[in-house]
Order: sequence, then structure tokens, then C-alpha cells
Amino acid sequence: MAVIDSKGGIHGTAGSVVYRSYGGMNIVQSRPRRFKQTQASQEAAGEFGLISQASKVIREAFRPFYHHFHDGGMVNRMTAAVSRSIRGSRSRERGERDLHDGELSFLEGLEFNENFKFSQALQFKPQVKRNEKGQVSISLPEIYSRRDFVTPFRDNGKVKSFRLSFVLAGFNFREKFYEYIGEKSVSIHVGSVTAARELVFEDEVPKGCLLLVLGMLECTDMNVYKNQLESINSRDFNPVSLIAAFQSEDEAEAGYGESRAILHDEEATATGIPTRTQLMAGYRGNDFLSSMRNQKEAPAGQQKTSKADGSPGLSDQERQQQLQEMEQIVKEKLRQMSEQSAIATREAVDLSKLIKKRVDF
Repeated sequence: MAVIDSKGGIHGTAGSVVYRSYGGMNIVQSRPRRFKQTQASQEAAGEFGLISQASKVIREAFRPFYHHFHDGGMVNRMTAAVSRSIRGSRSRERGERDLHDGELSFLEGLEFNENFKFSQALQFKPQVKRNEKGQVSISLPEIYSRRDFVTPFRDNGKVKSFRLSFVLAGFNFREKFYEYIGEKSVSIHVGSVTAARELVFEDEVPKGCLLLVLGMLECTDMNVYKNQLESINSRDFNPVSLIAAFQSEDEAEAGYGESRAILHDEEATATGIPTRTQLMAGYRGNDFLSSMRNQKEAPAGQQKTSKADGSPGLSDQERQQQLQEMEQIVKEKLRQMSEQSAIATREAVDLSKLIKKRVDF
């Protein structure tokens, strides 16, 4: 129903038209209507949603390390890199592919803050590879802090040392979980020289996970009250980058992600250490791929051309509801396991195998 306001403007709908006011003018438009989507348009819209959600998962996974010190273009750069990776797949077509099928080299070199790039702060390039055991290793040359690190604090004497860190995380979008596999850090005092070395992530790599390696450089100063070194990085200086990416070398069975999350949640409860495994509660890319697969397998006369129900877009309310449902499922399974058998006292977990490992030299 259309109404006339106190100023004589008409607002609302009447039949097939919509009335509104803009800039003192009355505007009449045709009423929007629902359009049917073809298979191609559903695939395009659904894949864009999958790309956006995969990008968000990666950003959220690494947020504890870059914090909020990213530049304004980071989100768009990440989404563009994930898009190029997925669309660069040589094995599957649109509507069938996700990041596990993509060309991950497009993610390498992605900067989280272009105000001061990781590649700009380091005057050498860490060499990253996977060995014959499937472990990720990082080779560092001899490092002389005054020569090999470039920072805006170079001449003010504020920096006491540098902390060069690398984080390895595994992502399994098909089982909807990611896991922090480990962190390696080297602390280097200003003016000192460290010998060349190789850092090896020896912890288990979860099944079916593609691997991303994050590199970051922190400048530290002494907090005299706490008597400890603290990072003085800021939005203007926070060199963080994805320096390597590796595709998964195996497949995980159905339910692997949830069972692994339950296992690590039990470990976290027993030790008081935050869990390393996180579920991708808001990721619906698998639903989209399943919907497209079902449509292609259906007889020609039964294929739907209506709205893209498989599109993985989520509202904030839907995402929150799905997260709560997933958490409830995990809690219920933990309760059932506790009732079936008493949880034995576990041996203390080796802290060097968990996140936050620091190796000072």
C-alpha cells in the first residue's frame, strides 16, 4: 500500500509499481520480481560465496598473529588471491571445485599489511619446503640484524631485539576444520649475528589438510614493569605474509574433522591449554558443491533453474545459529563419552608441540 506523507511525498507499493522520494522528487519504479537462475548463474553466484567464505576462514585463522594491524585492502586482496587459486584449478570445473583443487601458488606472497611488507622488512628470503616425511621445513641464512632487517625504528634506539616467527596451519574445507600445527620463532638481539639454521615442524599434519605458512617480523622493546620484551608493532609497521602453501597429500574420512575437534577439546579441558583445532561453523561451500552435483546428476527434465538454493551465503543470524548448533553437538558428544567411561588422567602435553612455541637464540 502506498501512502502520502506530510510533505506530499508518496511511499510504498501500489500494484506493480513502487513509489519513493529522493531529493524532493517523487519516483515511480516497477516492483522488483523474482527471476529464475540458469545453471551457469547458480554456479557463478555459489562459487563467489564459497570463495568469500574460504577467504574469511583463512583471515580468522591467522588473526591471533596479525591482530588488527592490517591495512584496509587486506580483505579484498585475500579474496582475490583465493579466487585466483580456485579458478586456477586444472582438474575440476566451476561448481565442482574448492580450494583443495586450486592453484595455491596464488596465495604465496600475500601481504596482510602493505604499509610495510614482510618482503620489504627482510633482506633475505626464507626457503620453505616439505621433506620426504611430509614435514614442512624453513631454511634461514646467517642473519645480521643491522643488515638484514629494515624497520622504521632503525635509528631511534627503541628496538631491543627482533622476533622472526613462522606459523604452520592446516585447513580441511571438506571436513570443515583447521588446525594450528605449530609455531617456530627466532629472537635476535640488535647488533647480533645468528648462524644459518633449519626450522622443522615435526608435529602431526592432520589428514586431508592443505598447509599455509605465515611469516611475521616483530620489533620488541623492554617493558620495565613486567621485565619482559613486548612487541611494538602497529598498523603502520606489521610485516606479515603468507610465504608458502602446500596442497594436501591425502584424504580424510567422513567425520574426521569433528572427531579431531572433540579429541583436542578434551586435551584442552585436561591441560587448560587452548585447543589447536577449530571447526569452520560458518562455511557452507560443501553444501553448494553438493547442490550442484545433485543437479548435474538429475535427469534433464528434472533439473532446477530456480533460485540458487545451494549458494553458501549466510546472514549473521544464520551463521550464529549454525555455530551454536555445532557447539551443542560437540558438547553432547563429549557428555556421552564421559558417561560411557571415566576420563583417565592424561599425561601432561609437551608444550613444545603446541602453539606459542618460542626458540630463542
